[in-house]
Amino acid sequence: MINVLYFALVAIVSYLIGTINFSKILAWNVKRKDITKIGSGNPGTMNMLRSFGFVMAILTFVAEVVKSGLVCLIASIILPEFAPMIHYFAGAFVLLGYNFPLWSKFKGGKGVACFAGIFLFSPTWYVALAWFAVCFILFIFIEYGSVISFLYLGGNAIATTIYIWVVAVPYAWAITAIVWLLIILTLARHRANIQRLIKGTENKIDFKQKLKQAFCKKKGEEIINEEIIEQKVEKEIVIENEPSQEKSDLDKR
Repeated sequence: MINVLYFALVAIVSYLIGTINFSKILAWNVKRKDITKIGSGNPGTMNMLRSFGFVMAILTFVAEVVKSGLVCLIASIILPEFAPMIHYFAGAFVLLGYNFPLWSKFKGGKGVACFAGIFLFSPTWYVALAWFAVCFILFIFIEYGSVISFLYLGGNAIATTIYIWVVAVPYAWAITAIVWLLIILTLARHRANIQRLIKGTENKIDFKQKLKQAFCKKKGEEIINEEIIEQKVEKEIVIENEPSQEKSDLDKR
């Protein structure tokens, strides 16, 4: 009975922490923008990358990874007798909180960064980290963010499953069920992306260009800010219209 209460407490706390969405927090506090109203409207890392560039995207990704990973790690420390199963159990509810936040009418992100945090803080963290480096490089050549997400999560799920059964980890069946149910949930959250991939209409991300904008700024060269350009254009239009208005007033006289 006590164990059930512990698991219930872990589930509730993990869910509530999962509802914290760093893409919304960063977009509003840094850019004064509502991420749910620009780009794809999805409050997640990929939309941050499309809308605000690499730096904002990586900040979002790291924040979500650390948030999810720490929740899993703390749960394992508090209930070591159920580790590592409790790690994935807590992670599952973090992901559910992120995907279906109570405070936003259950409309959240797609959970890739949160899911990555579960793997990067897990016993197979070294595999997750190495596979992340591989997928990061692949993203330069494969310009579909959803494909990279599927590759990363799928690779980690397979590695985790092999590890827990080869090492004979306690509650291996429960961990396997949690991991693959979360994979199914994540794929379901990406169903629109999958449909667009099949139709060949999925949006591409020029990741190489995003990296150049973030790290390859040459001396004396300014990175183009589209918002500033739009503001300048609007001012120029106003200035050009003013003389013509004065001229028409003189003609009338």
